[in-house]
Amino acid sequence: MIRLIITIALCVLTAIAAVWLTLNPGTAQFEFLGWQAETSFALAMGLLLVLTFLLVVVWWLIVKIWTAPDTFRKFRERRRRESGFDALERALIASAAGQGELAVRQAARADALLDRPALSRLLAARAAEAAGDLAGAEGHYEAMLEDPRTKLVARRGLASIAEARGDSQLAITHASDAFKDAKLRWAFDTLFNAQVAEGRWEDARKTLAEAERRKEIAPDRAARRKAVLLTAEALACEQSDPDRAAELAEKAAAASPGFAPAATLAARLLASKRRHRRAAELVEAAWQANPHPALARVYGDLRKSDSKAKRAERLRALAALNPEHRESRLLKAEVALETRNLDAARSALAPLLAGGPKTARVCALASRLSRLEGEEEAARRLMARAAHAPGEADWSDIDEQGRPFPYSDEDWKRMVFAWGDEARLIHPRYERFESLAEAVPETALLEAPATRRGPAGSEPQLPPSGDASRPHSDEDRRDARYYEPGRAPDDPGVGPESGER
Repeated sequence: MIRLIITIALCVLTAIAAVWLTLNPGTAQFEFLGWQAETSFALAMGLLLVLTFLLVVVWWLIVKIWTAPDTFRKFRERRRRESGFDALERALIASAAGQGELAVRQAARADALLDRPALSRLLAARAAEAAGDLAGAEGHYEAMLEDPRTKLVARRGLASIAEARGDSQLAITHASDAFKDAKLRWAFDTLFNAQVAEGRWEDARKTLAEAERRKEIAPDRAARRKAVLLTAEALACEQSDPDRAAELAEKAAAASPGFAPAATLAARLLASKRRHRRAAELVEAAWQANPHPALARVYGDLRKSDSKAKRAERLRALAALNPEHRESRLLKAEVALETRNLDAARSALAPLLAGGPKTARVCALASRLSRLEGEEEAARRLMARAAHAPGEADWSDIDEQGRPFPYSDEDWKRMVFAWGDEARLIHPRYERFESLAEAVPETALLEAPATRRGPAGSEPQLPPSGDASRPHSDEDRRDARYYEPGRAPDDPGVGPESGER
């Protein structure tokens, strides 16, 4: 629109000038070297304009001819740069697509066309990685270490190559240098992962603390990872330095109360130092956050001198801290069966039998209840069902000798991320089907003596107990134990009244 207005204005001005010159013709005289000329003013102005235009054209041609070599050189440089960027684009696309050979060729072409050594080296390194040439990529990254602009990206590339080769020590070297120089999330992840892979729990814990200070990781995730690292570190020094192990385990339990391995280890170590109250507090906090059968075991064994009745009372109090949880119901049922409180056992087992998975543990407890009630046939049926029912992953965390969480170093390395990032306990022995080779712990409770029935309508009679804390017979002695591993029978048998063999 503006151009149209300007064009119209110029046309109007030209027309006005033409009319004015027509109305005022005038004359113009020229004299040069004896030559004289006289013409109208309008013609003189026209000739002057034409001459000016010719002079401009001639000057433009002279300038073009004079600058032609430089212009041609710039044209070639521009074409070369465009070709280089085209090769760079093709190399990046090929590298992202995994076309290693094409990426290497285009990277070499871009390096030859572009005078950008830093960019060319980076592109060549990425292309070599895409082609699977880790040695070539490593050489390019090492050359990039000399340039301050590419030092960090070189550290990242070298750390990545070291991880791919399984060289955790070299990955730690490069990642730690980058982690010190700048606030980089990849440096923290690489360094922390490599330290965990090497089992360097204390170094990993220090790295985690620094990352938390820099706000590179969420506080809750950092606390859970810290709990696992402290627990693994405590286990590593338990034999050589029990006091330090107890201190580390206590810190782990405080960092993440729901982490059962930390609470059980801390409770066991503190109890050995006669700090029973603190041990009980840690287990109770863990039970409120995330009940686990190992917590009940260590809680029941805190004071070896407790009588059976007092032990049962403490376990009932523990279950009351999280009464609606499935593990609390199971614990109440086990304690009730141990103390022969059949009504309480029936009340605790009823919701578990009515809904939820019928695991081997639940079936075994129900079988024992049926036997204590004198229902031998029902007990055998439930026992047979327990032998084929699915196990519980939590039970695999307790081995047949009763030591909770018998994990290897590799298991603890996995636990750092499973619990730290997902708040999920792993069960390595359950995953490896090791728990299938063991009996369901509750099946041993089926060996409890059956009640002796009196006359019709009378109450079931239990064996004489005497001192509740001291079982008299072998059967009572077995029953007095809270957990005792056994083996489920292959054939539950039939009732004696059937007469079959």
